[in-house]
Amino acid sequence: MVPTNPSEFEATKTATVHSESVTVTGAIPTGTIAAIPAKAHAHRALIAAALADSPSSLLITHYSEDIDATIASLRGLGATIEKTESGVTVTPIPENQKHGTIDAHESGTTLRLLLSVGSAICDTTDVTAAGRLPDRPLEPLKSQLEAHGINFSAAKPPFTISGHLTGGLFEMVGNVSSQFFSGLLLASPKLDEDTLINSTTPLQSRDYVTLTRHVMADFGVTAYTSDDGNSFTVPKGQHYRGLENYPIEGDWSNSAIWLVAAAITGQPLTITNLQPDSPQADRRILDIVDCAGTTVEWQTEDGTVVEDDELDKIKVPLRLHCEGRAIDPITVDLEQCPDLLPVLAALACSIEGESWFINGERLRLKESDRLLAVRDLVRTLGGTAHIEGDNLYINGTGSLTGGTVTSHNDHRLVMAATLMALYSDDPITITDSQAINKSYPLFFSHWNQLGGHAK
Repeated sequence: MVPTNPSEFEATKTATVHSESVTVTGAIPTGTIAAIPAKAHAHRALIAAALADSPSSLLITHYSEDIDATIASLRGLGATIEKTESGVTVTPIPENQKHGTIDAHESGTTLRLLLSVGSAICDTTDVTAAGRLPDRPLEPLKSQLEAHGINFSAAKPPFTISGHLTGGLFEMVGNVSSQFFSGLLLASPKLDEDTLINSTTPLQSRDYVTLTRHVMADFGVTAYTSDDGNSFTVPKGQHYRGLENYPIEGDWSNSAIWLVAAAITGQPLTITNLQPDSPQADRRILDIVDCAGTTVEWQTEDGTVVEDDELDKIKVPLRLHCEGRAIDPITVDLEQCPDLLPVLAALACSIEGESWFINGERLRLKESDRLLAVRDLVRTLGGTAHIEGDNLYINGTGSLTGGTVTSHNDHRLVMAATLMALYSDDPITITDSQAINKSYPLFFSHWNQLGGHAK
């Protein structure tokens, strides 16, 4: 039976949870894998559909705890969302909502996007969160919402927000979370004034805001941006329109693990369902593995190689083919792609020499302090890593010892530890592997389908 209510969603999530402990051996994955739908894209499309003036259907073929958190929260705000064989149908939130609920669970994206939305459409909204999320920063968004008519009953979740969000000028620093900007953009068509959102510092993770603007445009709302990409304007009077069979593009963040697996082993791996022109920030993984020595090619389904300058002319589905072992240490500026650090740390350990990861300040505010967690993961498995300020340095040797590690309840560290098993002397046991369900519940199944060994 297709689940259609929150309790059934919980049952679905429970069914996908792996045993807490998973052991991974050095068996090498190879073959072809389809990228799962992009979590970042799905969040934004679900919200736009819930705010539209007519129903929508979205093509989402795989779910995760974070996506389910957004679905449950949009239901709490008044939308009707039902899962179907091809995705979800969304009946929009009725006008003049008096009360709503947002249960973000551990999804920072859900909380940060929907705080502005709930403020714009409901008189009062009860907000809850779990895990480390209540302690993750809500400033400067909270102060800006308060300056525009919203009251908070407490400084961090759980709290109740009340009042109605007004439009006008919003100004925030851009080095905490781009999601604050995306949330205001998504809410802006529900405001009675033109909305201007300025970043008073260079906006980090700008690509995610670009993705937000693309989704808004798909649903009929135009958000203009300044030449420097730090200011956004949404004229009043626009409305989201419902769409039928709206596709969710493949996820570059979760596909990065497959590119890194190919780079570590040198074995061929092909990924389908990715868009060459995607605005997703983690598309940068292509350039990184290429610089490290791995061959990455776009191909048609018959294997014909498509050159980069021809990609925009190709109208048929493309696949990404990767092979060849990475041999050159990497230097990565994390400012625009912080989520790539864990899997790239796995790559760095497999390459002889020192790799640098700089500007990792925001990684301290993720599901874990990812700078510390990644450093400790490397050290626990016999590698060498150190932190200077907000930079991480890894001295790779091409091998690790293996052993037992914790992910600190961080899904991306589960992926990193799994990759490290490919060149460890002994298997790697991840004691809290269920954290993977936050973004990629089918990960270990896909790993094993490609010839890896995790149990």
